[in-house]
Amino acid sequence: MAPRKSVNNGGKNAELAPALEPTINSSIEKEKGDVSVISTLATDPLPTIKVNNANLGEVKAALDEIVKKHLQNQSFTPSLLHPTVHLSLGYSSVILALSSVLYSLKVDFEDSKPILWIAVVGYTILQVVLWAWKKWIEKGEVFKGKRRRMVKRIETDHIQILSSTSLDSPSQPQLTISPHTRPSSPSSVPTSPNPSTSPSTIPNLPTTTLSSSTNGSETVVGPSYNLQLTLSITSNNGKSLIHKSRLIVGKLIGELIDEDGGIEKNEFERWLNTVLDDLGAGVDGEDEFEGNKEE
Repeated sequence: MAPRKSVNNGGKNAELAPALEPTINSSIEKEKGDVSVISTLATDPLPTIKVNNANLGEVKAALDEIVKKHLQNQSFTPSLLHPTVHLSLGYSSVILALSSVLYSLKVDFEDSKPILWIAVVGYTILQVVLWAWKKWIEKGEVFKGKRRRMVKRIETDHIQILSSTSLDSPSQPQLTISPHTRPSSPSSVPTSPNPSTSPSTIPNLPTTTLSSSTNGSETVVGPSYNLQLTLSITSNNGKSLIHKSRLIVGKLIGELIDEDGGIEKNEFERWLNTVLDDLGAGVDGEDEFEGNKEE
């Protein structure tokens, strides 16, 4: 806090306190020459992505899209398994429906009934398979991918992110770490003393403090955006497991979206960077990504 200044006000000394302005801190610092530039919510540009803040489904879809793009910017290559299954089942349903329609136009309606019944049953089966795949295989998966980097050896980071929304406030972050840690990585996470019995909660994880109302009897709660991240780091073409961790974390949606429905993209990405660092998937300046190495 800046020192207070004393002024003479009608013969009496008065102290001028500094202006009460909200201070917003950020954990991301960028070095530009000799000047340290701190990126904060106060210096961020106005939101360009607008959503209906009363529709949790729309909010989740918009935040999920930012997560996908952010992970790709972190040199993660997304898995094409789920998109391939979606496109295959979807196009198969369309082709089956169009083929039955074209067939019914060439022959009499009574003669085309068996083919139409087969098409209806087949279309229904394909759509049920697609629904079951999304419900029991994807299970809310937002991103799944991997990246290869050089940390005194070639290591592969495999990451999976599941997202969900809740009408309750987010719970305390929980980080579970396997007994294996990356011995040579600058961004490795310390091992829990007894990770096999219970998850460890890391003190410096991003937490949301619930503020009380003016009367002190009510606690401010609201919908939250929750993430479940799983990271495994392997080497030797997946034969050696170096590190494995799982992080469950959440954030109040009101801290990411303003009253007009604008998404604070930069603030959200800063929070994602903190979450990835705590998971053990942070990027260090000394890391070399295999895709970016010069031959």
